[in-house]
Amino acid sequence: MSAHIGSYDVGSDGTGLLGRERERTMVAALLTALPRGEGRVLHLSGAPGTGKSTVVRFAAAAAGRQGIRVLTTAWAPGERGLRHAALHRLLRSVLAGSTGLPARERALLDAAFGGGVAAPGTGEPTVAGTCEPAAPDMCEPVVPGTSAVAGPVSARLVPAAPAEPAAPAPAQLAAAVMRLLTAAAEPVLLCVDDLDRLDGASRDTLRALARLCGATRVGLIVAERAAAGVRPLPDALAMTPDALTVTLGSLPAPQARALVTRAGRATGYAEEQLVLAVARGNPLALTELSLDGGHLGDAAGFGMLPATSRLAEAYAEDVEGLSAPARTVLLTAALSASPVTRDILRASTSLLGSGRAARAGLAETIARGLVAESVGDVGPAGVVGTGGAGAGAAELDEGGGEEGVGEGGEENRRLYFPEPLVRPAVLRLESAARRLAAHHALGRCLTSRPHAAWHTAQCVAGPDEELARRLEALATGPRPGTAVLVALAALDRAARLSPDPERRAARLLRAAELACDHGLTDQALGHARRIDPSELGTFGRALLLWVHDLLPGNSAVGRERIAELCEAARAVAPQDPALTQKLLHAAARRCWWQQAGPGERHMVLRAFEDLRSGPRDARDTAVMALTAALPLPQAEPPHSAPGPADGDGDGGGDGDGDEQHLAGQVAVLVSDLDRAAPLLEEAEAAVRAGGRYGRLPQLLVPRAMGQIWLGTQWHTAQALAEEGRMIAGRTGQPDWVARATGTLAIIAALRGQHDKALEYAAEVEEASLRLGQNRQLNLAALARALTASGTGRYVEAYARLRFLFADPAAPYAFEQVWGLAFLAEAALPAGEQADARTVVEHVTALTEAGRAPLPQRILEYADAVLAPDDEAEVRYRRALRAGAGAWPLLHGMTQFGYGAWLRRRRRVTESRTPLATAESVLRSLGAQSRAEQAASELRATGQATDGQSGADDIARVLSPQQLTIARLAARGLTNRAIGEQLRLSPRTVASHLYQIFPKLGVSSRAQLAARIGPD
Repeated sequence: MSAHIGSYDVGSDGTGLLGRERERTMVAALLTALPRGEGRVLHLSGAPGTGKSTVVRFAAAAAGRQGIRVLTTAWAPGERGLRHAALHRLLRSVLAGSTGLPARERALLDAAFGGGVAAPGTGEPTVAGTCEPAAPDMCEPVVPGTSAVAGPVSARLVPAAPAEPAAPAPAQLAAAVMRLLTAAAEPVLLCVDDLDRLDGASRDTLRALARLCGATRVGLIVAERAAAGVRPLPDALAMTPDALTVTLGSLPAPQARALVTRAGRATGYAEEQLVLAVARGNPLALTELSLDGGHLGDAAGFGMLPATSRLAEAYAEDVEGLSAPARTVLLTAALSASPVTRDILRASTSLLGSGRAARAGLAETIARGLVAESVGDVGPAGVVGTGGAGAGAAELDEGGGEEGVGEGGEENRRLYFPEPLVRPAVLRLESAARRLAAHHALGRCLTSRPHAAWHTAQCVAGPDEELARRLEALATGPRPGTAVLVALAALDRAARLSPDPERRAARLLRAAELACDHGLTDQALGHARRIDPSELGTFGRALLLWVHDLLPGNSAVGRERIAELCEAARAVAPQDPALTQKLLHAAARRCWWQQAGPGERHMVLRAFEDLRSGPRDARDTAVMALTAALPLPQAEPPHSAPGPADGDGDGGGDGDGDEQHLAGQVAVLVSDLDRAAPLLEEAEAAVRAGGRYGRLPQLLVPRAMGQIWLGTQWHTAQALAEEGRMIAGRTGQPDWVARATGTLAIIAALRGQHDKALEYAAEVEEASLRLGQNRQLNLAALARALTASGTGRYVEAYARLRFLFADPAAPYAFEQVWGLAFLAEAALPAGEQADARTVVEHVTALTEAGRAPLPQRILEYADAVLAPDDEAEVRYRRALRAGAGAWPLLHGMTQFGYGAWLRRRRRVTESRTPLATAESVLRSLGAQSRAEQAASELRATGQATDGQSGADDIARVLSPQQLTIARLAARGLTNRAIGEQLRLSPRTVASHLYQIFPKLGVSSRAQLAARIGPD
């Protein structure tokens, strides 16, 4: 069986190669030059798994498509030690043509390949010391005392000759091979993989052959390993000065992510991020690593994913070539949760029974480049934080002898792996018995009690509460990157060691909560399913209720869950105030998502007032905002109290983003977007740094919604909403998928992409029914209303927006506040000014306690739009006072309303400035339909817009008012819709069209659209 390990597969057409544009270009240039007689050499090097073999296969596939003959060879373990075996494999299909060579070249080939380059009647050559098997990658050894002779593929065995002929010199044999290759009718490409592992005779001949490729139609592509820290042999250096040498490194992030997606082993977003972090761009690791169905294994002890057999095989030769002591030290170092050199040497000494053997083994692994030593901290993946590598093992113990292991104040020395993937590969290559022995030794020798507990726990079968408590220490503190694997594995093992069902459940629920926080949905569900509720007491049931409210699939539970959460909060309040706070927050969240009635909201607020005393923190404020958002007075968000907000010490630190997240949530709920934006952005950065991907949609989607009002262009809002939707879908959060989809629907409607907006709105409505969350319907209603107003259907738009304010007793949330602006906009053309004024007055009364800047500006805009003519100008000027540009969308709408009001008052010259400003702002945002309305109004004043020339024939024929009506009719609007948009009666619109048609020489709307175009 071949030991060749490729990084990722390519199809027959080579399309499977991701990225590697430089290598693609070099391969293309080499193949293009071959027919012209310009043979070249391409030398590929890189660490295991970096894709060398894939590039070689890509080149072979490309050459085949161009009619170039391809000959290939690679290392095979069955040919170890056989001279010229790899060269024979390369030339096997062309050796039959050697009969036409001069006698000298034929004799050289005979000498290299065993006295006969081809078997009579078969064209199959034979190799000295071997026989040709039926399978191309298999070679069977010759029975001692015999040799192979020419014959059929099964090969006859005859007594061995007394002595083998002298092997030909590499340069002479290379010349004979080149003579053989150049005799072919077509160009030839030689593809050689694993050059550094081929037999020495083949390798030397191939290097000599590389020097002969120039001015021939023979090209050569070779690949060999160049592992970090490993010094190549002198004959493994550059093949020829003319060779193009390329060192393959890690894939860039976008290509690495695409490769993980194509491999399909990582099932969720968080798992994909873990694979990317562990693989560090290595193509083989990107295709092989995964959480393996939740079985983290020994590698989780140092924050890595378990290796597959294919990944381990890439490093097998490095491990198998070590001496027994070195292999033991390597296993101990790879398994150890602590990087301290002294501890690893102690454990290795315990296993080997000799400190001298342990030090010699360490020296060998360092010399081979498998591990290195430094002074400083080592990260969870084996990457040095400070210090350099290369200190010799002999320096660790000046005194010598076994008693000196670990003495001499060497506690600052650390071991690390220059190639971190070696660690899980080593564990995969070793037997379970050897790993268990190493765990036992490390458990007795590590000075760190939590790390020692991890190793001891792997050897204990029965319950042990003391050991379980020590293990829990590994799950505390920050968990950046892949450190969450350490915490999850520690909690899982601690739960298995727990004799008390309540403690076991608490540890499993803590692991489930942690997994949810990091977006590892399958792991969270797996931990929760291992809990038997019948074994739990009051506290355990309350904790289970809290965690179940985080898990996917529980959002559709009815409003009765609100009462259950409040009852559980009262039950555990004396025992655990932090859990009480979490339960109340969960109940308040359900009130908001499900738009609960006054009874449920009052229940939550009453429980909150009864159970929460003293200073309010950010979570307390969030509870109040979620149950009664708008009446909340504007105030600086309070700071979270340290520690209790997250209970068990798993978070709550200054850098985890929880405080900013909660404060940002409160700011969004009261539409204080200016304050929310930096808080959410800061929280997002902290959450990303901590790998808490389950939180990301809860930050990205509110940021996207804020950017609708704050952004000068909606590209940012679109990108945030799309990313939030994707992550929510891949972390099991259907409620936030719907929220993100609703945001995309609003953006599409504002941009004039009406079909897409309606499609998104339908998705949101379906999700609302499935999830039992009425709140989602508000975004769908906004999107449908904006689509209607964008196409001139203001009566429909007003009816949909009015639905948001159907219940005067309900606490209006920010969607209603935002919808108020569009309600006022649609009221005038829909003839609903009086009704709209009652809504505005009601919202104004509800928010008297305090308003954020945006709601204040929206109310001022609505007040101006709905004001009587004799008061409108004063109110418009107030709405456009200094600072109005901070909300570009609202600013553009206000300028448009003011300009349109001025034009209706026949103050045409004055109206041009606000209308031009409105068109510019709205077009910059991407609100095309609204920008066109502003442009139509501007044209009606007699001023040309950016898209219209003053010399335009149609503009000279029609009056500005007629031109505006003609353009709207050409877009397909009915007379009624045109009248709603221009504040005219349908009869007046019809009269204008009666005059427009003969002027333009048309008799139908279809001809009108063809005459002036829909734009």
